[in-house]
Amino acid sequence: MLEKIDIHVIDHCNLNCRSCTHFSPLAEPFFLDIDEFERDLTRFSQLSGAELGSLFLLGGEPLLHNELIDFFPIARKLLPNTRIIIITNGILLPKQEDRFWKACRRYNIQIWISIYDVINYDEIKKKADKFNVKLLYTSFRKNDDGSKVWWKFKLDPDGNNHWVESFEKCGNKNCVTLKHGKLYTCCTIAHIEHFNKYFNANLQVSEFDYIDIYKVNSYQAILDVMVKPAPFCRYCTGQVETGLWSVSKKDINEWI
Repeated sequence: MLEKIDIHVIDHCNLNCRSCTHFSPLAEPFFLDIDEFERDLTRFSQLSGAELGSLFLLGGEPLLHNELIDFFPIARKLLPNTRIIIITNGILLPKQEDRFWKACRRYNIQIWISIYDVINYDEIKKKADKFNVKLLYTSFRKNDDGSKVWWKFKLDPDGNNHWVESFEKCGNKNCVTLKHGKLYTCCTIAHIEHFNKYFNANLQVSEFDYIDIYKVNSYQAILDVMVKPAPFCRYCTGQVETGLWSVSKKDINEWI
C-alpha cells in the first residue's frame, strides 16, 4: 500500500517561507471544497480497500480553512485504520476553540507542528494534553546559534535534466499528493501551477506525470505509477542547497 498521501485543504499560508516546496507564498487563496474531498477520498478508498499508511492534511496552512474539522469525520469514515495527521506551523493553534480539540480527539487526528520559533509551544502542549490529542513535531535542524536551517530544492525551468536521474536523486518523491482527482508522485508537480502563474513560466505537466483515480480500476495500477519517474522530473536538478530560514520575497531565484 502507499506509505502516505498529502492533501492540500488550502494552498496559501500565513508564514510564507522562502523556497517553499509547495509554492505557498506564490499561491492565490484556495480552499478545498469538502464535497470534492469526500468524492476523491471515497474513490481512493474504493480502489485501495481503505489501505493507506498515513493521510496528511496540510497546505499552505490548513488551520486557515474555516471548515477544517468537517473534513475529519469524512476522512476517518473512509480510512478507518489510517493515521490522519494535520501538518501546521502552529501559529493559529492557540486560537482554536475547544470544539477543534474535541474533534481531533474524537476522530483520532494527530497534530504535527513544523517548528519556526514563532509561538509558545508550551501553551499548545498543555491544550493537547488536556484534550488527549497526540502532538508531535516535524524534523528540523538548527545552527549552533539557534537559527533554523532551510532547504532549497532547485528547479530548472528549461527542463534540461535527465528525468530518471533526477527522480533517483529526488528528496520529494515520497510526497504523493492527491489533487483534483489526480495522484502525483511529488508535491512539486501537483502545485507547480502557482510557480507558472506567478512567474509566467511554462513547466509543463503532461498526462504521464500523474494518474487519474477515476480512470483506473485497481490499487496496483496506482502503486505502479507512484514508484516510477515522471517526465516532469526533467525540471528538477536534483540539487539541494541549505541556508537559513527566512520569509519569501517572491523572487524566482528562491526556487531555481
